[in-house]
Amino acid sequence: MTRSRIEYRLSLWLAKVCLTIIVGACAGAPRTRPLDTKPVSEGPGTIEGVRKQLEGRWALVSLTMNSADGKSAAVDAGGELASDAFGNLEVEYRLSETGLKTLDDLGIKSPNPVINTSGTVVIDTTQQRITYVGEDFQKRAFDPTLAAQRANPFALERVRYYTFGTDGTLTLSTRYEDGKNASVSRWKKEP
Repeated sequence: MTRSRIEYRLSLWLAKVCLTIIVGACAGAPRTRPLDTKPVSEGPGTIEGVRKQLEGRWALVSLTMNSADGKSAAVDAGGELASDAFGNLEVEYRLSETGLKTLDDLGIKSPNPVINTSGTVVIDTTQQRITYVGEDFQKRAFDPTLAAQRANPFALERVRYYTFGTDGTLTLSTRYEDGKNASVSRWKKEP
């Protein structure tokens, strides 16, 4: 073997050894100091504050429905709303025969006297919106069948707008694409 060949192999071996030492020295270690974080904001107007206000069981006080062409009517219905600390929201409307007829007169079709929407929600305190979210909601955003379902004021895909009254009531509403109210429900918290 020639001297240059030996030097070449020696330099390769030395490079491998050095690389092994460097990679070994760069191995991660547990973080010894805490991350700089801020406490979760609490109080009125914060996500945590609104979540706490929503938390619990609520009874339906009134339900008003509006058709896309502007007709409005009170709907005879009972209902419950339940919200927990983890962002889960369930709303159930139980329509009477009269309530179903009122919906039909407004051109709103409900195949069942019980309408239930439930799932995990995201709260937007800036716009006072509650939006149901799911794993496949983004994938289904432009689904034509789903678009037809969104025309229903009760559809899970509709954004809910909330306001808390000074009298302790909660108002939830959904809107048509033109911004006009589709449904307005008022709720009173159960003890």
